[in-house]
Amino acid sequence: MSHKLKKEKEGLGITIAFSGIVEADEVDKLQDQINSDESFPKLRYQVWDFSQAEEINITFDQIQNIAMKTAVASGRNPKLRIAIIPRKTSHNVLGETFHTFEKVWGSGESKSFRDIKAAKEWCTRGKK
Repeated sequence: MSHKLKKEKEGLGITIAFSGIVEADEVDKLQDQINSDESFPKLRYQVWDFSQAEEINITFDQIQNIAMKTAVASGRNPKLRIAIIPRKTSHNVLGETFHTFEKVWGSGESKSFRDIKAAKEWCTRGKK
C-alpha cells in the first residue's frame, strides 16, 4: 500500500490518499498513529481517500475493529468528522459498514462521498 498523508487547514484536518493494494493491518497502524498523535484532539476532520486504490483487502471483521477503535478515539475528539471516498468501482460496502458501527459506538460523524471536493466541503462546514 502506498499512501500520502497531508495536514490541512492549520492542522485542523488531514487527508490520506491511498494507491496500490490497501491492506487492513496497514490502515489499522495508520489509524493508530493518527489517533495517538498529540494533535489528534484538535483535528476536526479526516478524509480517507481510497479512490485511486487498485484493491482493498479489508474484511467485515477488520472494518468493525477499525470502527471500534475510531469510536473509542472519538471520546478524545467528539467533534471529529470522517469522510470516506471509496474506489470508483466500489459499491462502498466497507464504508457503509464503517459508518454503521461508528454511529453505534462513536460520538463523531462519518459519511461517504464520491469526490474530494464534496468530502472537504462537508468536513469543514460548521465545525469549530
